[in-house]
Amino acid sequence: MIPYRSLSLYKRYAPSNDFLPALLTSVQGYCFDTGHDDGREQKILIAATIVTCVSFVLQLIAGMICLRALWISRSKSQTKLTNYLIFHTLSMEVVNIIGLVTAALVFRLFFFPIKDIWAKRECFPNDSRLQDFAFDSIFREAERLYARLSILTGISNFTFGISGLLTDAMLIWRCRQIWKFSMFARPNLIIVFPILLFVGSIGPLGWSCLTGIQSDSSTIVYFVLTLTLNIILTTLIILRLWQCKLQLRNVLGNEHGKHYDILTVVFVESASMNAVCSILLLASSLHTTISVGSSIMGNLLDVWVGVTPAVQACSNCLIIYRGTKRSYGSWSNNVTITNPSTAIFVTPSSNS
Repeated sequence: MIPYRSLSLYKRYAPSNDFLPALLTSVQGYCFDTGHDDGREQKILIAATIVTCVSFVLQLIAGMICLRALWISRSKSQTKLTNYLIFHTLSMEVVNIIGLVTAALVFRLFFFPIKDIWAKRECFPNDSRLQDFAFDSIFREAERLYARLSILTGISNFTFGISGLLTDAMLIWRCRQIWKFSMFARPNLIIVFPILLFVGSIGPLGWSCLTGIQSDSSTIVYFVLTLTLNIILTTLIILRLWQCKLQLRNVLGNEHGKHYDILTVVFVESASMNAVCSILLLASSLHTTISVGSSIMGNLLDVWVGVTPAVQACSNCLIIYRGTKRSYGSWSNNVTITNPSTAIFVTPSSNS
């Protein structure tokens, strides 16, 4: 997320030569002055872009596989739930494609026009009148670049927020489905607090996206709320899986329920990958906010911001894909214990 600051910097620094470095730093958050920077920020940004593209390809493949499985499931029994999951998966893919395109455009503006503007600064003539003319020309060019960056980063931040909201909504729904047939808790009561956190996270996220102003405090509040939501839902899902394992063993014997000991099952069902990524994203954001100067942890924020949407989409696709394959359960209102692998969850039904 890129800082959006006022062009009143012109009044503060102009006509001194300190204005342009301040403006460029305000526009893109990095210092391109090779005399004061070892190029670490640029290298990390390039690495973040590469990692983002690779993660996007993996997320796109996972999305296509998930959509294919959903379409096959829909051809067998058309349900509102299947249609919703298809719409949800397509929405995640479209949002992430838009986010990747805008991020690529921002990356292009970082490494081409900004460097050109910086190079022109070194060509100021000694004549004061020509210097003022050249300075005004460069300022107008930087101002146009600043406006384009503001629009692109606003779109990128918006898609980032929508991707997070779709993921949180999927986890809330999945948690309710898993706790739906529990004898010890009501599913609607289980998800009351997560829903409150979900609604609360919309406020700071909407403020940052709609106003185009990145407030460190509102961004941190959003990250804290969504991380708390992910940790609570992940914990609830893991507890339910553990409860399912104990119930199976009590009813059918110790040889059953062993599949819940598999880490991959717990990892997929609880969306632990998304929770881990949220922790790293929050840690980087906090370090960037409270630290002075550049640091490795702060620079890694670019990596986590680029990877997070793909991680969120993959977490959703893995949960949906497991449901479509009816592995250890599915989404239905009918319970059966004829098959140990589906006893704790539910068997498929056309009434879903």
